[in-house]
Amino acid sequence: MKIFAILVCFIGSQLISFNSYSIEQCSQPNDLLGTVYSIETVNLDNDNEKLEGNFELWRKNGDVLHINKSKNITNQWHTINNNYIRQVNYFDDYQKGIEFEPVTISKANWQQKYQLVSEDQLSKMTLISTQGESCDRIEHYKFESKEQTIELWWQPELQLAQKIITNEKETLTIWQLNKTIYSKYKIENVFNKIEHYQMTDYADIGDNESDPFLRKMIRLGFIDHAGSGFYDAQGNQLANDNHH
Repeated sequence: MKIFAILVCFIGSQLISFNSYSIEQCSQPNDLLGTVYSIETVNLDNDNEKLEGNFELWRKNGDVLHINKSKNITNQWHTINNNYIRQVNYFDDYQKGIEFEPVTISKANWQQKYQLVSEDQLSKMTLISTQGESCDRIEHYKFESKEQTIELWWQPELQLAQKIITNEKETLTIWQLNKTIYSKYKIENVFNKIEHYQMTDYADIGDNESDPFLRKMIRLGFIDHAGSGFYDAQGNQLANDNHH
């Protein structure tokens, strides 16, 4: 009888532990959300001159949007069958877009688009501290070399960067997550907004160079496979190796 009672107590304690653990798990899916970041770039070599900008990252199942507010450009990566990704570059001022042929990309490349920071990049950083639980858990990482210093506050459950500070060549760049949106209605609206844009296939650009819009985009260097990852406050892409 004693043994039975001990077993009952043991099983009960395990169930309590399991229930407590389950409660702590993040119930918010990380593949249906939107984020709004502020970006501040400080030139430490020029009287701490500051530039400010904004950036948005949106996810809807297998699709990712990067909205570069400083340049009014939206980049979309759409997942299709057999691990192929189709990229579309939207030019919001003109309500036009360029579609690229589907390609396969590496896991690290996709993670940079999906979460801005790849697992490979995280593995090269040192974990300094952790705080919070479940969806609110934040991990603080740091990377230092002769050329640069990077600090990252990371939300692992949501696969989101909460804050990034980079210091390289007398330029300090600060990314701050200001808002996370979970409303399916708002997320759908953002993705639906670009569906009516007039599209041009990348392969057909050569046959349509008389189009004033395409001529201008070619001249400005915007018609290309747009980068992913980090940008400064003016919307210029920062080199990917800044965040390895």
